[in-house]
Amino acid sequence: MTRFLATDKVFFHGTYSNFSRFKPLSHFGSIYAAKEMASNGLKKEENRSGYVAVSRTRTGDPSYIIPVKLNLKNTYELQDVNAIHNIGYYREVLLYHFIKELKRSKVSSAYDYIVCEPFAKGTISSVRKELETDNLYEVAKDSSYSEEFDRKHLFFQRMIHYFESIGFDGFHYTNYYEDTGHVSYVPFRSDSIIRLDKPYEIRARANIDNQMKFDGQRFLSENEEYLLRNEMVNRLESMADKIELFAEHRNVLLRPSDFRQILREKLYYSKLLFSEILPKIERITKQPKYGCHGMGHTAQVGIMGLDFALSVRQDPLPVILAASLHDCASVKDECCEAHGANCEPIARKFLADNYPNLLPVEVEEIINAAKTHTVGRACTDLVSACLWDADRVRLSWELGYSPGSFSTPYGNVVAGLDEHGRAKYIAGQEKFLVQNNIKTRAQIEYDKVMESRQTALDTVFKCKGK
Repeated sequence: MTRFLATDKVFFHGTYSNFSRFKPLSHFGSIYAAKEMASNGLKKEENRSGYVAVSRTRTGDPSYIIPVKLNLKNTYELQDVNAIHNIGYYREVLLYHFIKELKRSKVSSAYDYIVCEPFAKGTISSVRKELETDNLYEVAKDSSYSEEFDRKHLFFQRMIHYFESIGFDGFHYTNYYEDTGHVSYVPFRSDSIIRLDKPYEIRARANIDNQMKFDGQRFLSENEEYLLRNEMVNRLESMADKIELFAEHRNVLLRPSDFRQILREKLYYSKLLFSEILPKIERITKQPKYGCHGMGHTAQVGIMGLDFALSVRQDPLPVILAASLHDCASVKDECCEAHGANCEPIARKFLADNYPNLLPVEVEEIINAAKTHTVGRACTDLVSACLWDADRVRLSWELGYSPGSFSTPYGNVVAGLDEHGRAKYIAGQEKFLVQNNIKTRAQIEYDKVMESRQTALDTVFKCKGK
């Protein structure tokens, strides 16, 4: 997945260093992510040779939270892992890219050029000469580690040049470990960063030709095969593994059963839903902002569907995507059964544009769940079960509970709540959103008022761009 980043949003960087220039591949995210990095004492040496990541004890050293704006046009998606983004991590990213994403059986010679040659070929003088063709990294000063630093920097420089040659200017990833669910960005160059707290040194780009052509290929080594089998950044199994698991009536990704881990998963996917998915849906949907089939209802179905997915150990991502898309063809809040089927072309384009890394079987599950949610038949898979249960809870509360209409155990429980239980459930959801900085109490109360006005006056409040 690639992203275009608006330039008016402020991001933050947490550090212990007081420096004048960001190095390539520095990380920027929300204020909460920056504070988490600073308070936990994990530091990237932004302004020193070696690009070393070290753990610091809490000795009382001052920390800095630096506000910036980012000028990024097209960023490449990474997976967040509980590890420092060092050479080992980026080696796996590159291997994953050259084999899995490009759907190749052999690894390109570009991989060897980036990953292997800086350490295996060339004298240190040739390494430094190549480093000096760009201004990403300074040549290390003489020390016992200077050659190691320069070779590492050549690895990073070649990696950046490669991704620039195919149209990217940075990375992005959805946080799992710091401010779960919010997106962080990793620009390649300092001129993509606008520091807001004080004047900032920016180096002009070197005039270099980044158009790379590599025709050679080779089979993977035993070590590389092992890396791919145990890939930290590989979230999904192969299609064959998925089909086999479906045949055994088990879901692909077994969800955690530990309660604390479930809460962490809920936090991650709730933030993903509200900060990334729903804003994109607002730009393409035909539905109004409020009402029976409005975006407010979509958000509620998304958060309920997430609860139901976690309760049956279903991968939440397809469920919250299906929930976000299920009413996207509903026009003027009309009760039209065809809006389910009519959402298919909108949903297919949305998934292709925004989530191209989904496997075909996942795309079909999402489409099927969304387009058939109005027909009332028995569901055939867990994505449909979680979406349909979440969508029908409101009808159950308004018209009466019918156990045969629900497919998940927790869906049955929520749908069958009495008036006191419903109020308690809703209050719990709202508290969760507020405490985790997903929505403010003022936003929640405002949405309630607007929903009431829509119901009372039959007024259609339109979404963005409508």
